[in-house]
Amino acid sequence: MAKIYIDYGVADEKKASAIACADEVDLKVLAALALKADSDGCCDTADVETLLDLDTAEIVASVKFWKGAGIVSADATVNTKTAHKGGVISHTSVEEYSNEELVGILQTGIRPAFVDEAQKALGKMFNKNEVGKLVGIVDQLGFEEEAVLAILSYCVRLDKKSVSYAEKIAITFHDQDISTAEQVHAQIDYLERINSNIEKIRALYGFGGRALTTAEKKYFTQWTEEYGFDFDVIKKAYEITVDTILNPAPRYTAKILMKWHENGLRNLEEVETFIATDKGREKATVRTSDGSKQTVKSDADDWFEKKLKQKFGDNI
Repeated sequence: MAKIYIDYGVADEKKASAIACADEVDLKVLAALALKADSDGCCDTADVETLLDLDTAEIVASVKFWKGAGIVSADATVNTKTAHKGGVISHTSVEEYSNEELVGILQTGIRPAFVDEAQKALGKMFNKNEVGKLVGIVDQLGFEEEAVLAILSYCVRLDKKSVSYAEKIAITFHDQDISTAEQVHAQIDYLERINSNIEKIRALYGFGGRALTTAEKKYFTQWTEEYGFDFDVIKKAYEITVDTILNPAPRYTAKILMKWHENGLRNLEEVETFIATDKGREKATVRTSDGSKQTVKSDADDWFEKKLKQKFGDNI
């Protein structure tokens, strides 16, 4: 996140069109930026997170959308459609086409049935601006047509049936060097699995429909994205948490999952083997110098027992 500037200048057709196409998230982000801006129009996008219950990725995508519309910019004097990152141009929106340019591309650079298939995917007829965005994702960002159709289907499943939202997703994927149909399908599968796991975790902890706290979002994202654990592994850590402290505390579960991640565990089978092995080591016996047998603890960190012996909250 970084400092940006809001353009308080006279509204033009392009800005009006962007506002008309913006979804609820985009409008919330713009309103938050305006509230946080100083007299010069300068604001820090990090401050938006304190006002809105949105993921960082959603905020970044919306800021890019408003940059592309010329309503916010990277500095006080220049509004651009691209931002430079280490010498590489990163798109914030696709360039607009003149009528002649758009007709030319539709006649020579795009499969004739592509626009019709895209309209069927979203269940609506596109206006000229929407067709331009759709064509720009292929023509400017280099996406395969099948990849764009996959993004549109993903938008429908998210209940975000707009070309503008598809454009934001495409730009995010483009910044991650994702553009082929195979790459897009794989990324969407990954995102849907992550989102499904997070919903299951919410239900596991009994959070209902309430918004997650910043700490809870951080934990859940770390478990599913950084660690790459599926729900069954997280559920196992949750059960250990409740059995140990009689309280479903995410910060305690986080300690368990961190230990498993640090030990290179990837799935429930490996976790259960690790737990069983650890317990077996605890009961190992050795013969002492006088010939007697003695039960010894393993050299491994006897983590669970330490937690049982201390009051919850100590050293956490």
